[in-house]
Amino acid sequence: MENEKIFGMYFAKVYPMLLAKAERKGRTKNEVNEVACWLTGYSSDDIQSFLHSDLTYGDFFRQAPGLNPDRKLIRGTICGVRVENIEDPLMQEIRYLDKLVDELAKGKNFGDVVEAVLQEKNSGKTSMWKCPKCGREFKKNGQSHFCGEKPKTIDEYILGQDKDKQEDLQQIRQILHRALPEAEERISWSMPTYWKKHNILHFAASKKHIGLYPGPEAVKHFAEELQGYKTEKGTIRIPYGKIDAALIEKIAKWCWQTGNHA
Repeated sequence: MENEKIFGMYFAKVYPMLLAKAERKGRTKNEVNEVACWLTGYSSDDIQSFLHSDLTYGDFFRQAPGLNPDRKLIRGTICGVRVENIEDPLMQEIRYLDKLVDELAKGKNFGDVVEAVLQEKNSGKTSMWKCPKCGREFKKNGQSHFCGEKPKTIDEYILGQDKDKQEDLQQIRQILHRALPEAEERISWSMPTYWKKHNILHFAASKKHIGLYPGPEAVKHFAEELQGYKTEKGTIRIPYGKIDAALIEKIAKWCWQTGNHA
């Protein structure tokens, strides 16, 4: 999936592109850092350190210490899509930052960008369509979206998938539980997650495969053993019916023992 490619890219590769976009229009690195810090709760020092790390772009947002609640008021089009209508929550966080940097590149300074968001908050003039079933609001009337309550447990997540996929998902779950007996099972970013002090790895159902997300270092470390799978940075695509229990258990244990994680 295209989203997974973006989530798995290194922050140190993507963020300089945002800086370059703003700097071409006469804005500064400090201004880009200001909007990124406003959005995520990181400090400028944090961002600088991430530029010299293996942090993925997805994890930059997943691990953000204080996502600004006012970010939900950001409106407008970025990459041909209205940011307020993006359904994938992680991609929406990424596009919020893209939109803020885009506004900087149009000539606005940091104060102007944030003021526009706050004016949206106080104006109450935006007409939003509210789904009568789930209560979510969208700017587009009748916006297509996932209409249902997000799962709170891995049991709920698996039971919410197609019946022909549930057996394989349960098998992955059993393998990971066996490999990580002390880890807590939880839902994070709408995906089954194994956690102990941090997210160790995630898995998720897709149409033709199960996505396993152990992080980019794990994919790199096990590259030879993963030659039979489609992989991207931080992502392993496991076809239904072709689960290698020993390999998955080995990857999970390695993630925990080495501290490399999703």
